[in-house]
Amino acid sequence: MAKTNLKVYLDHHIKRDNLLYRRAVDPVDNSEGEVAYAPHLRIRDLYGDQSIEHDLRKPDFQRATWAWTAEDCVDLLESVLNEQVVPSVIMWLSPDENLQYVLDGGHRISVLLAWIRDDWGDKLPADTYNDPALEESIRLAAQRVRELLRRRSIGSFEEHIIAQRRFKELSEKGRPPEQEMDAASLSWVKRARRWNAVNIGFPILWVKGDYVKAEESFLKINKTGRRLSEWETKLVENRTSSFARTVMSVTHVYDAEHCWPAKDEVARDEVLKSQVMEILEKVRDLHELLFEPPYRTPLTDLRQPLLVIPYTMPEKKPAYLAELLTITEGKKGQKPETEALIKRDRSERVSHIVANGLRLLTDATDVISNIYGKSPRSLALMPLVYFYNAQGTHVRSLLYGMIYWLNHGTENLDVFNRKLIFANHRKAFEDVLIANKEAIIRRIGRRIGSGPEVTIQTARYYHGLLDLLIKHSDQIESQEFQTDHKRLVVTLGKNLSEDLEIEEESLSSTYRGQMRMSVQINDLLQMFKFCEICGGRYYPGLFTQVDHIKPRAKGGKTTPSNARNTHPFCNNNREKIEGLRSGSLEIEIPPFEGAEGSSKESQLKFLFFTEEVEESDPIEEGTEIEEEIPETEA
Repeated sequence: MAKTNLKVYLDHHIKRDNLLYRRAVDPVDNSEGEVAYAPHLRIRDLYGDQSIEHDLRKPDFQRATWAWTAEDCVDLLESVLNEQVVPSVIMWLSPDENLQYVLDGGHRISVLLAWIRDDWGDKLPADTYNDPALEESIRLAAQRVRELLRRRSIGSFEEHIIAQRRFKELSEKGRPPEQEMDAASLSWVKRARRWNAVNIGFPILWVKGDYVKAEESFLKINKTGRRLSEWETKLVENRTSSFARTVMSVTHVYDAEHCWPAKDEVARDEVLKSQVMEILEKVRDLHELLFEPPYRTPLTDLRQPLLVIPYTMPEKKPAYLAELLTITEGKKGQKPETEALIKRDRSERVSHIVANGLRLLTDATDVISNIYGKSPRSLALMPLVYFYNAQGTHVRSLLYGMIYWLNHGTENLDVFNRKLIFANHRKAFEDVLIANKEAIIRRIGRRIGSGPEVTIQTARYYHGLLDLLIKHSDQIESQEFQTDHKRLVVTLGKNLSEDLEIEEESLSSTYRGQMRMSVQINDLLQMFKFCEICGGRYYPGLFTQVDHIKPRAKGGKTTPSNARNTHPFCNNNREKIEGLRSGSLEIEIPPFEGAEGSSKESQLKFLFFTEEVEESDPIEEGTEIEEEIPETEA
């Protein structure tokens, strides 16, 4: 049987917990000599009435337990069962709850748990996998593990337990098990008896001390093994800052209270107590705004989340949130630099950190509410229209560029006027964007990179497109608009083929893969309804307001026949939008400092230049990419 590169999904076997912010109310010094630490984590510790499996935790920053092949898993299991030398695991006992944190060795312990539970990643609910292709690869990897267990005569854990039970039953009835049981079953009985008698499992090296000691040890272990990327390391190192706390509280929304000062620290201060409660409420609201509904593929619904975390890389969630918060901090021409933000107040007083965290969350929610959600200010942009490519894959650079562009300005009036003009040209804007997203993504990606690295370049395209729509009065089919738009797109990339818009032809006689998905996404896009004020798309019942077709001020009645669904912003600014359309109101498009030719192009700096490029932001192999955005005057 040929070896495969399929990875076995083991991430669900040990629960994650927010080690980095938990604190005991009355810290316990579990130093050497005060606690009798178990020298081994044994097989018999992981099942039955005395099992500690539910007390195991792994730190939230630990990478997904999804890097071992079936061969890796079975090789380790074979070594453990045959009592060969295996590496130690590194653990720490929390002083307040006596939870056992696995600082190193999560894959090894998860292999034993997977064997005991007969769950090699394929026993999770179907909707957990999100992607049929991922589900299939996980299923095949699990199938491969079980086949190897049979081929190597290891067998399943359940077979060992059944054999042991059968041996006992026969013995109690005075019947010789050696004669009535096969050789394999007898060997399983012998093995099960042995792991119940001796320390078959992993030696444990214990980290002894408080939470600070555990955090320092975890960081040192992962730095030495180079398991944490640069951004992850800096987020851990600066974990006491308001920025890091905000990122991690939204990441771990159901455990957010552990990211902020403990209840006893704020209980004596009513202002602090109120602010922390407000933070937790805003964390939940922001998480819902960004990540609901959960992303599922293949896409079969018009409603999709605003921000998507790759299912294969859950550790990306704090990275993407850090990117997003950096951009929301960049409104009004500020210098949005993650490096500075993450270190800004890490040594400040509790009151300062809490106030700053509350402001970060308030600003982020305020900025995002301009484009999404039920706020009266919301344009209610449909993510599938704006932030997903033709195959239904989320492209976060499209989101970041839109957030930065629409919210950019020195005054709130700039943002409001930009939204008004955008609403006036929204239908044409969406039609052009849908038709040209692939070319935009490819050109910007090939020139510079992906994600936050191209925020300004993407925002520049949005600004340029709106400028052209104004110039050509939304006549997007005219030769003049087509020529000008082509010039705009060409400025996004260098030395690229002019054949980007030629339809790809498959050699297959059937539609499959991405091409099939493109056809399905195109069908979904046709299902949106259109706002009768701006002409832009909306999802029926989602973030809409009911408007009088004939205004009440002009005698319109509140009846179903006089009702229509509109975007919140359109409904609340109907007269101004209609005034722009009729020519009775004139507003100049607010300047955008990132526009081509500006001498004051804003700058975005992130920690994440070394991160791998995600699949949704394609960059062709062999393409030269600038490592960072050139410095300009801010």
